[in-house]
Amino acid sequence: MAQQNSYTSASHTSSKESPNLHILLSSLKETAAAEKEFRFFEEKIADIDERLRGERVHLAVLGQFKRGKSSFLNAILRAQVLPTSVIPLTSVPTYLRHAGTRSVKIRFQGGREESFQSDSADELREYLSGFVSEEKNPENTLHVEGVELFFDSQILERGVVLIDTPGIGSTHLHNTEATLNFLPLCDAALFLLSADPPITETEILFLKEVMTRVSKVFFILNKIDYLSPSEQQEVADFITSVLRQKVIGQSEVELYALSAKQALDSARMNDLTLLQKSGIPKFEERLEQFIVHEKKDVLADALKRKTADIVNDMLMQTRISLKAFRMPEEELNQKLALFNEKISEAERQKTLSSDMLAGDRKRLMQLLEEQSELLRKKSRQHLHGIMNSFFESGEEVKENDVRAAFSADIPVFFEKELGTVSDFFDKKVAEIIAFHRKRADEIIDAVRKSASDVFDIPYHEHEGSVGLEFVREPYWVLHQWKSTLLPLPEDLIDRLLPRKRRERRVRKRLESQIEGLVLSNVENLRWSTLQNLDMTFRRFVSNIDAEFKEIVEITKEAVNAAVEKRKLYSESIAENVAHLESLVESLSRYMQKLSG
Repeated sequence: MAQQNSYTSASHTSSKESPNLHILLSSLKETAAAEKEFRFFEEKIADIDERLRGERVHLAVLGQFKRGKSSFLNAILRAQVLPTSVIPLTSVPTYLRHAGTRSVKIRFQGGREESFQSDSADELREYLSGFVSEEKNPENTLHVEGVELFFDSQILERGVVLIDTPGIGSTHLHNTEATLNFLPLCDAALFLLSADPPITETEILFLKEVMTRVSKVFFILNKIDYLSPSEQQEVADFITSVLRQKVIGQSEVELYALSAKQALDSARMNDLTLLQKSGIPKFEERLEQFIVHEKKDVLADALKRKTADIVNDMLMQTRISLKAFRMPEEELNQKLALFNEKISEAERQKTLSSDMLAGDRKRLMQLLEEQSELLRKKSRQHLHGIMNSFFESGEEVKENDVRAAFSADIPVFFEKELGTVSDFFDKKVAEIIAFHRKRADEIIDAVRKSASDVFDIPYHEHEGSVGLEFVREPYWVLHQWKSTLLPLPEDLIDRLLPRKRRERRVRKRLESQIEGLVLSNVENLRWSTLQNLDMTFRRFVSNIDAEFKEIVEITKEAVNAAVEKRKLYSESIAENVAHLESLVESLSRYMQKLSG
């Protein structure tokens, strides 16, 4: 055993600490606030600082029914807050976030919210059970869309958001597909196993899908209090072997053995020895390392490059102002006229790019219609196959039995199709956006280069937007797949007809119902995909327009400010020049720190 209660195939080393970006941003904000001409940059610097301070690491907690997911999360919180049950809970996801005040927020479909606050873990658990337990909210009849639990936990305070997902292998089969669709929005996953049995074929199949959608998976072997030390090692070796053979090959397996029960008992009894024995601290230590040295370093590096781009723009503006102060007015006006010509050319290029983007968007929308039609055909065939299996069984077909089969199958079928469609369009959109992002960066950077050429100042190419898109807040959508239509009472005449004629009438009614189910569910999927595509393109175009406008205004602001100051303070030109030279030196030092 490599270390107490943890089994891993490789060691972990801390990554190199990057320069303190917080301190540099704080100083940079002061510099921007002191200069009227830098008003463009104040908000951008503040936004980067807020992003650096407020970054959250989103961890999805996965596991088969009865592996102890809720108990594990309670152990992390050191309190019995989440309901546990001997029957599966509903498909409602629960987000665990940090707050000084303990509370619960329930979000319902349609936008309504409800909150409950209490210092008592028992009261919070009782309140939660009314929304996430199958007993009190069967099949989510309350139409709950999501649950947020705010708690004063040390792990949550470190910037972790834990997301409790529906258990795989429960009675709600479509939960598995919904979980897989959700995973790409998370930073990592925690997969719970236990020794009863160590790992099942269902878990192996699910894990193969998980590994294609999330980059980091931690494995948790729960309930070790039921095992002796030698049994723990035996089970851990077995799980590691199976994972390598059937799931991840020779990649690293990080498996942490622990007892959620012992951790909760230790909190109740205030027994630190029992807490260490539980194995929870060892796992939390590794999680802390992941937060500080793996996840956040990626963000800090991206924000560092973004900050360098901002400082470069501040330097460019300051150098243009400095040139404008030293230049005769007539020459300055000529330079400004030449720069405006360059801007006009860049605007023409931007218009051409916008037309190309509009064309790509139109073609993507047409592709969505084609994919929707293919899905209509596929879903018709699928539902007809279910219906035909009843008619081919040799037994008399009961319409309600076929309708019940539709109800059970439709959420699973369309949840899986949603994942396929989403993945397909994610890749298509990524290709289109990457091309147009590169083109937009070239046009915007051409404006910077024009300013550098016209005013004879150093040119620094920007990093562009690669690696600077932040992962959006993970969200969970409980799609309301339509699995039944309005009840259709069996025709009394059917009972008086011969079996063949009766079944022909039943088949005709079922075929009509299939068509209605296909149209409503495919439209549900098509509409949600259409809305996502539309929102993506609108945001992209809006961002590009804002960036283009900003770089033009930055350059013109530098010239106009210099002209205005030279007119107002004609007797103190030398003083202004000295100030600008000092500002250039200061900003250059920031660049040295960022590139170091």
